[in-house]
Amino acid sequence: MKPLAILIMLTLSATAAEQTVQYSVRGLFQPDRKDALIKAATALENCRLIEVNYDLARATFAYDDEAQGFKKAKPEQILQQIDNQVRNATNHTFTLQQPRALADDKLKRIEFTIEGLDCLGCSYGAYSTVVAIEGVERATASFHDGRLIAFIDPAKTSREAVAEVLKKKDIKIVETTDKQEPKPKN
Repeated sequence: MKPLAILIMLTLSATAAEQTVQYSVRGLFQPDRKDALIKAATALENCRLIEVNYDLARATFAYDDEAQGFKKAKPEQILQQIDNQVRNATNHTFTLQQPRALADDKLKRIEFTIEGLDCLGCSYGAYSTVVAIEGVERATASFHDGRLIAFIDPAKTSREAVAEVLKKKDIKIVETTDKQEPKPKN
């Protein structure tokens, strides 16, 4: 091969660079859902899952900015491309969003013990109800311990507002007093 051809090939391969992006993930409502996302990500094309942070409900993806679907794409198009692939690979049980603007230390953690939260479907129902509320940045719902935890923007919603939405959906909250903490189910 001629030196000029080699130089052109090296230049072309140097321009294709792997980029990384981080998105908020909806659907990480229990720790085992992290494994489901990782498994489904093996089907992604022209991008790959690098890391999943369950505690912050975030995932980091890498993509080749010269690959089909990503070449000359704007940031919102990259999100849409990766989100569509994740949705398809997971039967729409996970979705991606731009990371929230509010810093984690500005979020308020609220917790509820839920009566009858005893299966994966019930957990997902409670979770999906709560994450649909404006001001709820992320949430978890575990049938293992019967608890729902939400991280909220206190300027947009409150514990009382979240409790009201849960009650309207017939999700029963176990009321506790300060002296009596609910015991987790085993």
